[in-house]
Amino acid sequence: MNRVMPGAAEQEAMSTRMILPGTKSPQEAPIASPVRNDLPSVGLPSRVAAHAEAERKLVRRVFTRCDEFIQEACRSSSVPAEFLGALTANESGGNPAAVRFEPSVYRHLKAVAAGERPRYGGIDGESLCQELAEVLHPKTGEFHAKFLDSLFMDGQASELTHLADEALRELASSWGFVQIMGFHVIGRGGTVRDLLAPRFHYHLANQLLAEFVASYQLDLRSEFEELFRCWNTGQPDGQTADPRYVENGLMRMEIYGALIEEGKEGHGAA
Repeated sequence: MNRVMPGAAEQEAMSTRMILPGTKSPQEAPIASPVRNDLPSVGLPSRVAAHAEAERKLVRRVFTRCDEFIQEACRSSSVPAEFLGALTANESGGNPAAVRFEPSVYRHLKAVAAGERPRYGGIDGESLCQELAEVLHPKTGEFHAKFLDSLFMDGQASELTHLADEALRELASSWGFVQIMGFHVIGRGGTVRDLLAPRFHYHLANQLLAEFVASYQLDLRSEFEELFRCWNTGQPDGQTADPRYVENGLMRMEIYGALIEEGKEGHGAA
C-alpha cells in the first residue's frame, strides 16, 4: 500500500485508546522539607500528588514491558524512544493485546470493497480486496478470478464483503501497544495479527511516523506536539478526541526519558 496521510474522514480511525482512570484521593500528604526536585508533587494537594504518582506508575509499566522493543526499533529510526514510550502510554497503557474496533472505519472500508467509493486513506478497492482474498483463500486461484478480476460487477462485490466481513473488521480495528489500524498492514508484507508482535508493531509505528514527517515537513526531534496530533487525528493541527492527549503525551515523554536515564545510571553503577 502506498499510504496517504489520513484526512478528515480518517481522523476517527486514530481516536484516543486509553484514558488514565481517576484515582481516589488519599489523606492529605505531609509537607516534606526540604523539597526534592525529583518529587515535584510533594507539598501539593493530595489529589495532584496521587495523579502524579499514577502517571509515574503508568509510564513505568510501559517502560518495563516495552522498552526493549522500543529501543530496538529506535536504533534504525530517528524517532526518540521517549516519544514511542509516551505514545504507548497514551494509546494502550502498555497492554500488548489491546484491540479496538472502529465502526466508522469499517463502514468506509466496506464501501470501498463494495465499489461504492474509490478509496479510503490511500487504499483502493483492488488492494483492499487482494488483501481480503489472501486472508480468506490464500491458495485458491478460483476465488481470485471470481472476485478480483471482475471486482465491481453487480453481485460479486457484495458477496465478497459478506464473506470477508470478519477480515474487514480486523482491518478496521486498532491493535497493540500504540493502536495501529489493521489496514496499515496492507502492502507492507505483514498481517493484521502481526501487529500484536512487539517488534513488527514498533517498526511499523516508526514507518508511519516517518510518513507523517515527510508529508507535513515536521522535525522528528522536536515537533512532538504536532506528532502526537498527527497520530491521534491525522493532521499536525488536528483537534484530539481527548483534550489532554497532547499534554499527557508531553508529560509522559519527560517521565519516560527520566526512566531511560535512571537505567543508564544503574548500568554505570554496576
